[in-house]
Amino acid sequence: MSKCRHVFRRRDVVRAIRAVTDAGISVSAVRISPQGQIEVETAKGQAQDSASDLEHWLANRAGANHARPS
Repeated sequence: MSKCRHVFRRRDVVRAIRAVTDAGISVSAVRISPQGQIEVETAKGQAQDSASDLEHWLANRAGANHARPS
């Protein structure tokens, strides 16, 4: 086992958090292992949208067709 500690920098943690939040996911915790591995835990209550872009487009398109007067 190595005696030297793996160094992580604050900017590494900030970059990891920023990448997760830019993806639209809330961060609930950050853990750093003794080996320097950064683990970002996301919010548990957040439901992810399983509908594809095509399904969204079709739903919006169907709603627009029904809204037009005859």
